[in-house]
Amino acid sequence: MQIERVPLPGIGVGYTLHTGEGQVIGVVCHRGGRRDIVVYAPGDPDTVERSVTLSPAEAQEMAELLHPIATIDHVTHLERHREAISVAELPVPAASPYDGRPLAEAVARARGVSVIAVVRDGRTLSAPGLDHVLAHGDVLIVAGDQPGIGELSNALVHTDP
Repeated sequence: MQIERVPLPGIGVGYTLHTGEGQVIGVVCHRGGRRDIVVYAPGDPDTVERSVTLSPAEAQEMAELLHPIATIDHVTHLERHREAISVAELPVPAASPYDGRPLAEAVARARGVSVIAVVRDGRTLSAPGLDHVLAHGDVLIVAGDQPGIGELSNALVHTDP
């Protein structure tokens, strides 16, 4: 499966996906945070047949329902120019087994990773303690090696505590 990302000058960014049945669907991410889910006309990838507009909160919830697999968003401008360490953002999805559980339980599943901050509702908590209780929608800012970041990312989605 391949998702194509296309800049849309003056609008934002568009993403398209070709399904196994030949349908083309997409998401238009507007600069202001609005998301449009679009279905393109068969055989004509430039004609939108249907669209649904979602608020940022609706889009987040829909994304978590459709794809509860961990996504690692690298913070490339903060990453060191060494392969040994990376900085990444790891979201706590709605279905996370660690929603409502202490940070210590989640990080125990990963080696070589430090949680340097937690972003919740637009506020940043630097150097959270291990007793910090995670919540759906939190974004963990982590530093560590790639295997450790991958382990923590998978734990936030798949591993039962």
